[in-house]
Amino acid sequence: MTPAAPRRRALVWDLFPLFWLAFLAFPVAGFLERPRTAGQTLLFVGLLAAFLGLYVTVFRFRMVTARSGEVQERWALAGWAGSLVTYFALFPLTGGSGGAFLIYGASMIGFQPRTALALWLAFLNMAVMVWPFWTGTYQPDDLWWLAPNLVFTLVAAYANHASYGQRVARAQLEQVQREKERLAADAERERIARDLHDLLGHTLSVIVLKSELAGKLAERDPARAAQEIREVERIGREALTEVRAAVHGYRGSGLSAELARAKVALDAAGVRLNVTGPLPELPAPTEAGAAMLLREAVTNVVRHTHAREVEVSLTRTAHGHRLVIRDDGVGGEGPEGSGLTGMRERMRALGGSLTRDGTRGTTLTADFPDDVGGEAGLGLVTA
Repeated sequence: MTPAAPRRRALVWDLFPLFWLAFLAFPVAGFLERPRTAGQTLLFVGLLAAFLGLYVTVFRFRMVTARSGEVQERWALAGWAGSLVTYFALFPLTGGSGGAFLIYGASMIGFQPRTALALWLAFLNMAVMVWPFWTGTYQPDDLWWLAPNLVFTLVAAYANHASYGQRVARAQLEQVQREKERLAADAERERIARDLHDLLGHTLSVIVLKSELAGKLAERDPARAAQEIREVERIGREALTEVRAAVHGYRGSGLSAELARAKVALDAAGVRLNVTGPLPELPAPTEAGAAMLLREAVTNVVRHTHAREVEVSLTRTAHGHRLVIRDDGVGGEGPEGSGLTGMRERMRALGGSLTRDGTRGTTLTADFPDDVGGEAGLGLVTA
């Protein structure tokens, strides 16, 4: 699952507001309907340039985080006010076609946290748009363009406000997730440090004492010194076994535990996890490899695929086990990222294979053989 396609998709979505600037063709056309003086042209071009700068700035700041909401609200209010001033200043030159500025203003006021403010100011823009009919400037025949403009004004404010809310919620979720990951990493480091201290502190102290004793007895009592050295060897072997067992525990607590962690991560991202069928008993190396593969796949789903559902199945095959992880995200057959490349290398080291199908979402199929090496397999899985 490569992040290239979602990144391109996000870039297009971020640039999408610039396409709406095409509707400035209406006030430009209204201005060009009649010959204008140099002063009128200078006023029109200057205000239009100022509006464009304000519009681009507001939509650049719409890429908000949970901590920049106040900055974004100030720019949204500035954008709305600037659009209103531009409309009134250019109304004698553009007429009703200048109503496009009111629609732009409603779209910009949506990018702030207060729903009531967005709707009330959008209604104010609608009232301003209707104002020329109250004064008799427009005739009933002009209603053909007024009705859709009123609808566009309200829809622009509400839709952009909803988009703003989603961005803030996503930013807050990402911030919480990063904090949880940081706290989990800190807790894991503390646990490892505590375990290693408890595991090796006493053992190494005993080894040092017995080694010193053996050195002192080497000339006076060689037999006793040899016995102490053998004892050091025995203690060292026991410590090595205990370290290997501890490292094995650090590598993972099994596929079931990894599925539980995957569900927590996917739930936080608004993705549903479906596990089809019961999980069969797996050899330790296969289970460690499957857990690592699931972790990497879920990480990619959360970060890149924009999926709504992930399906996981693990079945027995004629020569081993097959793990299938399928999502309904963007899919694609673009270049593989480092995560997927690393998964392939681990699978090859285990004697298995990994295939990817990006036609409908992304489907990863991992085939684990029955004869995965124990210690070697585990070491390669966690490389």
